[in-house]
Amino acid sequence: MPLSIHFLNVGHGDCTLIEHPSGRITMIDINNSKSLPESDVDALADFRGLSREAFASRASAPAGFESWEQYYRSLLVDPYDYFRSTFGASASVFRYIQTHPDMDHMSGLHRFFWQEQVSLQNFWDTDHGKSFVEADFENSGYSHLDWLVYQCMKAGVLRDGAQHQVLNLAQGAAAQYYLDDGIAVLSPTQNLVKDANDKANWNNLSYVLRVEHAGRSVVLPGDAEKAAWDEMLATLDHDDLSCDILKASHHGRESGYSKDAMEVMNPAFVVCSVGKKPSTDASDEYKSHGATVLSTRYHGTITIRIGDDGAIAVRNHDNSTISSLGATRPWLTA
Repeated sequence: MPLSIHFLNVGHGDCTLIEHPSGRITMIDINNSKSLPESDVDALADFRGLSREAFASRASAPAGFESWEQYYRSLLVDPYDYFRSTFGASASVFRYIQTHPDMDHMSGLHRFFWQEQVSLQNFWDTDHGKSFVEADFENSGYSHLDWLVYQCMKAGVLRDGAQHQVLNLAQGAAAQYYLDDGIAVLSPTQNLVKDANDKANWNNLSYVLRVEHAGRSVVLPGDAEKAAWDEMLATLDHDDLSCDILKASHHGRESGYSKDAMEVMNPAFVVCSVGKKPSTDASDEYKSHGATVLSTRYHGTITIRIGDDGAIAVRNHDNSTISSLGATRPWLTA
């Protein structure tokens, strides 16, 4: 059975769904924003070589759309709708991983797990002291309800008394199910957790995960920044970080880029689940290492399939192949 990773196009935020060969589904973060920030509109217009006026004009529209702007808005997805259309009405989430407690990584928890009551078995969280009160959400663009549902998830309970296991893991944690699914916890360390809490810098206590299948590996680093990368380089063997696919940290921004870590990881593909500041993207830095850089801003939801022979197929929102990589086990290729 292949490993499939879905990098959802959720605007300014993250949501990644993993189909493991075991049949289990891992969900990493959630964001249900279907807005297209003005800075993204500027970046997309520039990508198309159009003025803002032409980008919004019917005259330049692709077939079936009123404008290029409408087309790109149509590529944004709602995580619940995508989950059900992809996995079916009876699908459940085996593990939900909250990489760190920023709202652009947990917006949509209320709808997904409370209103729609998607079944959940395991909740991974980090040990942090971040807190909010309802007044903090006024004019913020985020919902207090998502924060409240997060508190319920931390307590191991959801609507109508549904219960799940809660895990607070750190670097090196290992147990049957995540070993079975090829998941290794690369970060945070206890030092990073303490430092992040002392400084209220939640990005650096992000879960950084490596997922392996058929001789290939994928690194998923949340919003990890310099301190986290430096700690991993100091505490892990380089083989632990080496990967074929990297999800760019912190939405592909320069703040999540580490030259030293990239030289060790050396991925063939870097996927950016974009934030709202294209001017601070580190795409050129990632490309300088020879990686193919792909962005949900331009491709919509990106799906990467790793076959049992190690062949990698990268597809965009309409299942068209963007790129590929040959098998690690060619004797298994059909």
